[in-house]
Amino acid sequence: MLRSLVGSEMCIRDRYQRRVREIEPSAMAALRIESGSSLTAPTFDADGELFVCSNMEGKVQHVGEKALQQVSDEFNTPSSIGFDCDGMMYVCDMAHGAVLCLRENDELCEFVREYEGKQFLGPNSMVFDAHANVYFTDSGPLGDTTLANPKGSVFCVDGDQQLLRPLAFECLAHPSGVALSSDQQILFVAETMANRVVRFAQSPPGSFHMSVFHQFSGKLGPTALACDTATGNLYVAHSDFASVQHATGEVVVLAPSGEKLRGISIESAEITGLAIRQSDEPSVIKLVVTTATGKIYDVVDSHN
Repeated sequence: MLRSLVGSEMCIRDRYQRRVREIEPSAMAALRIESGSSLTAPTFDADGELFVCSNMEGKVQHVGEKALQQVSDEFNTPSSIGFDCDGMMYVCDMAHGAVLCLRENDELCEFVREYEGKQFLGPNSMVFDAHANVYFTDSGPLGDTTLANPKGSVFCVDGDQQLLRPLAFECLAHPSGVALSSDQQILFVAETMANRVVRFAQSPPGSFHMSVFHQFSGKLGPTALACDTATGNLYVAHSDFASVQHATGEVVVLAPSGEKLRGISIESAEITGLAIRQSDEPSVIKLVVTTATGKIYDVVDSHN
């Protein structure tokens, strides 16, 4: 392997002079909050306010500049947050085995918990589109759906008819994070135990077709996704077990073609969530990253 400098970048090339990896010096990760309890699913509402799940404590919390403020502690194991077009909060509760809705009076109600009479394994992550359709993964706890037992699913609830239908039924190895493409025509899903990201493309509209978008190697697998609407790049939390020697986490940036553009190193190996914060500078992507050790990082990626 040959190393060379290109501008301010360091590139690693193979013997055929192909660039195979970039080390990005302009990406920075700064620790913002350390709570001491596992945090996951950073999510912004329409006003730009940030929320996270304290999944081991059964809480949803608002994230301030330096502290967390409890929104509700009525959950079992909250794993993801979503907001519909009216600003209503929905939460995937893995231990409850359902997607729940938190009403304005703090009342919890079940939005959906079963398909054709069979209860979910445990909803993992969710995302709403502009038409009030909601997409979510059903994985159960880590270990319930594996390479040897790929029984995870991806579901969609139609916003108009409130009709639940599977996009992939009991065939995935721990499907976790989800994100929509910038035009909302493609759904990306992190399939953690297969160490890959799959995509569901619509052709014609409303008819989804699954294919492999990017296959990783090393580490445990991708756990969370976020799409930059300006460039179409997909940010992927590539995680590992903290117990693995020298393990670190990485946020991988994938082009719309699925090609790896670069990686941003995160000190904590077990990355649990990822979100993009709106920025006034189009060339700067601001990320919020959560970890299983209760840390929230602010990450700035200025390479675009």
